[in-house]
Amino acid sequence: MKRKQVYILVITLLFSLSTIASAHHVINKEQAIETALARNAELNKLRKEIERTEAQLKEAGGAFYPTVDLGTNYTRFGEEPQAGAAKDNYSISLNLNQPIFLAGQLRSAYAIAKNNLKISKLELEQKKEEIIYQVLEEYYNILKAKEILKVREQQVNQNKEYVEVAEINKEVGIGTKSDLLQAKVSYNQAQQDLLVAKNNLETTKLALKNTLNMADDVELEISDTLEWKEEEFEMEEVYSYALYNKSMFKLLDLQEENAKLSLKREKNSNIYPEVSLNAKYETSDEKFTVSDGNWQTTLSLSYNLFNGGRDKEQEEQLSKVLEKVQINQKQIKRDIRLSIKSTLLNLRAARDRIKLNELNLKQAQENLENNELKFKEGIITCLDLLDVQTTYQQVRTQYYQAIYDYNLAVAELNKVIGKIEEEVK
Repeated sequence: MKRKQVYILVITLLFSLSTIASAHHVINKEQAIETALARNAELNKLRKEIERTEAQLKEAGGAFYPTVDLGTNYTRFGEEPQAGAAKDNYSISLNLNQPIFLAGQLRSAYAIAKNNLKISKLELEQKKEEIIYQVLEEYYNILKAKEILKVREQQVNQNKEYVEVAEINKEVGIGTKSDLLQAKVSYNQAQQDLLVAKNNLETTKLALKNTLNMADDVELEISDTLEWKEEEFEMEEVYSYALYNKSMFKLLDLQEENAKLSLKREKNSNIYPEVSLNAKYETSDEKFTVSDGNWQTTLSLSYNLFNGGRDKEQEEQLSKVLEKVQINQKQIKRDIRLSIKSTLLNLRAARDRIKLNELNLKQAQENLENNELKFKEGIITCLDLLDVQTTYQQVRTQYYQAIYDYNLAVAELNKVIGKIEEEVK
């Protein structure tokens, strides 16, 4: 009995440990992006849309082949038939229809269906760009929140030491009660700031978990740290890259091509006739057998002479659709160029802020250490020290914010030019 209880206890402990382990999830940037791309519902919808357009392409290709229909009927007469006639009648028919010339209608339809498949795939890539950027924004936000939390933790520890130093200084007569009270107030405020930083970190994690489609109770840990790598970008180079790689430009090119195909198809249908071949075989007998029947072959030609001017109106409508696509192309190219310029400016500003804050941080840290020594010796007041500490914490915060802004600007630029998927590699 005791042995059985031990087994149950061991199994329970193992299950508990596995549950705890499964609830703790450690990821890096690449894993976060891969998880988001695999689990996103919008991407799965677009993948289904690709499957649908693939089926439409096959359907358009099947229109080149003849259609063959087989039909059969059975008739039983209720009254006695005339002399020599059968009471039962079976009929079989076989129809074949083959388009010979449809003024390019089938080829245009096939080309449009082929372009629609490409458009579906590009829409999937475009959505991936948006999701990757969203993941990166939330991921970098977590890294920044982690660094800010470290700043607040250090501030709490420092202010705790300041309280201890103020108490000692007051006892030996080189400090005042006012200094001690100021140190305690600052220590309490630092603890509150720490709580806010912890809450902010959890909030940023919740945002990423939502994007990754993770449960709220999963303990998410990020293995990376907030770092940056200086990169050089030239306006014309990145714009040229965007023209050849940005999915939006490829989409617009395909939309323009489809508009031209639709317009050409409409014009051809109003200029050229349609020719098709129809072959038919029919047989009828009192038994269900295939006997000698009647063959019939028809060559049909159809030409649109007049339809009340509707053909010209349809051409005009399609012509306006083409013009609209071309205007949209020019506008988006201008917008992309402006967006690249704006992002490059943000990128360079963030880079300069990082370098400036790196220098300021060294000076602020050295100044803080010097003033901490002065405070211990009773040369300066607690308020003087706290002013220096505040400056140091602000510089650290600005430094991490600048790194965050730089990394996000790089991600935004890659998104604008269609290069963001390289973040997955």
